[in-house]
Amino acid sequence: MSAPQTTVALPEMSQILPLVYGFTISQIAGTTARLGVADLVQESPKTAAELTAAVGADPNYFSQLLRAAVAVGMLTRDQEGRYTLTPVGRIFGTDSPWQAKVHDAWHTHPAVWQAFGALEDAVRQGRPAFEIVHNTSFFDYIDNDPVLAALFHSTMSTNTHANNATIVTGYDFSHFTHIVDIGGGNGALLSAILNAHKHLHATLFDTTSGVHDAPTVLAAAGVADRCEITTGDFLAAVPPGGDAYVLKNILCDWDDESCVTILRNCREVMAPGGRVVMLGSVVPEDGEPGSEPDLASAVQDVAIMATFPGVIRTLAQFQGLFEAAGLRLGEVTRLHESFNVHVLEAVPV
Repeated sequence: MSAPQTTVALPEMSQILPLVYGFTISQIAGTTARLGVADLVQESPKTAAELTAAVGADPNYFSQLLRAAVAVGMLTRDQEGRYTLTPVGRIFGTDSPWQAKVHDAWHTHPAVWQAFGALEDAVRQGRPAFEIVHNTSFFDYIDNDPVLAALFHSTMSTNTHANNATIVTGYDFSHFTHIVDIGGGNGALLSAILNAHKHLHATLFDTTSGVHDAPTVLAAAGVADRCEITTGDFLAAVPPGGDAYVLKNILCDWDDESCVTILRNCREVMAPGGRVVMLGSVVPEDGEPGSEPDLASAVQDVAIMATFPGVIRTLAQFQGLFEAAGLRLGEVTRLHESFNVHVLEAVPV
């Protein structure tokens, strides 16, 4: 006699869909934004016909997309058939402090999108999916792809803008005299720091493509006269003489050996009494309070794994990197809960 069969209750479809069709949901929101809908309805509610005429889309396919954008919570539709943005949908507008549209443009760029398709290979082989698909590192790739390079640097800049106020008010830069921002991109963070502390001078250091927009950003902030822009490779050398070497969201992109090289390069040229100021995410050790997986950190970690050879590290792992570079971990400050922003100071041993 066969054993009685048990019926397994299915979870709610709302729980299943993000796990199986998450990529579809991402494309619904991203495609809607890339077609310009977010900005069009941000100005005033518009009907499907008005939006179709404005974006030049096929009316049938476009109507299906708009309905889907309502279903995923990006848009609402009133009784007159007019579409407008939800509070979540507003992050795709051009005036949003966190530019979801910029992030979407980077992550859905064909080169990056293809890399996520090789995530299983990355897990099996222990190397970035981007390298597996394109047979080169992400940073070498963007040296020959100015469009993707611009998207990457724009994405990093939006992260910086979203956290600038928290960083400037939450960490005391006033006791420094010269800050060197390693991999500082367009200078958005340095602009905020220099405006908050009029006595400071700074050096912005990044690749040529990284600092492309820096002169404009620094001039608009009124701090260009106190900030020198230099270019180079931080794995080879960094500008000397600073008493604070800022590394914001840099170490998470690199393997341990490269991180130690970057940190050692900073240590070797910093002014007496100088220190490294690392800004970025820190995850708790397994078993520590709060060590349960948090979705934002997990997504960020997997996105790094797909693209770069780095990882989001624990405090103990950062301490190991600092020690290998001849530095000692000092004060640790958590600045922002939602974005998991920490400040880690490290001083020469």
